[in-house]
Amino acid sequence: MPRMIAPGIRLDEAGHVSVDAEVGRVLFDLAIELEDTTPHPVDVQHVLAAIVLAERDGLVNDQTQVSPENQSLHEIVCQYLPLVFKQYGDELGTE
Repeated sequence: MPRMIAPGIRLDEAGHVSVDAEVGRVLFDLAIELEDTTPHPVDVQHVLAAIVLAERDGLVNDQTQVSPENQSLHEIVCQYLPLVFKQYGDELGTE
């Protein structure tokens, strides 16, 4: 049974994450914004990985709004980006 990470972001039994188009645009905009604040080339996959890791730690849930106005989510993503780059490097697969 798929699990909702946050509204518009779901994780299936195989471990694949799907993102609704509207949320995808927010993740894209957030990646562009964060690229200026980190020494790494941030892309949508990095932002999404940060959100998934934060959900596993209980900082994001199915009530967390993925929107440009959610400053708390922005801070959580910034907190997890170093871990994402340490674990996965500069490029994440599209699988």
